Amino acid sequence: MSSRGGKKKTTKTSRSTKAGVIFPVGRMLRYIKKGLPKYRIGVGAPVYMAAVLEYLTAEILELAGNAARDNKKGRVTPRHILLAIANDEELNQLLKGVTIAAGGVLPNIHPELLAKKRGAKGKLEAVITPPPAKKSKTSPAKKAAAKKLGAKKVSTRAKRQGDVSKTASADSTTDGTPSDGFTVLSTKSLFLGQKRGWHAGSDRHLEDDHIDR
Repeated sequence: MSSRGGKKKTTKTSRSTKAGVIFPVGRMLRYIKKGLPKYRIGVGAPVYMAAVLEYLTAEILELAGNAARDNKKGRVTPRHILLAIANDEELNQLLKGVTIAAGGVLPNIHPELLAKKRGAKGKLEAVITPPPAKKSKTSPAKKAAAKKLGAKKVSTRAKRQGDVSKTASADSTTDGTPSDGFTVLSTKSLFLGQKRGWHAGSDRHLEDDHIDR
């Protein structure tokens, strides 16, 4: 005390410095009273809450900084925070229902989806491609019999073609003397009562009629 009887000026220390916490303890007490107005709040409740939030924040920032360093970035973005939370098992379980704005999605494709696509392609290919034809094993005796049958068929075809050509040549035969100059019809193509060589007879009748005149 001074000689004049006045009091010394004392600096007030905050509850955060007293508890050794960076997060504000007084603000935590105000938030708790505002959220739970019917309950009486003890002195240690805001301190405990500030310490828990500080620990979680430090943990998330450390992991997010590592993710930013891995991506060769000097600034922590919401994307890095999302990756940090997703890669940590405990934080992922704690913040399972939390959506981080501008965080994006995890670069992960479920392996079963790729397996189904490959299986569907394999099935389609199996349906489209026909199975290879099986080669039947034939004995030498069967081969010889097949050759004989083929030779017989060829000979019968040749005989039939020869008969057809003979009949065609008989129908279109000509007389041997070049001075006559007319074709002789076959007996098949003549009508009933007609004889071979009627052209010559008709010419003679015409010559006799001309001489009589």
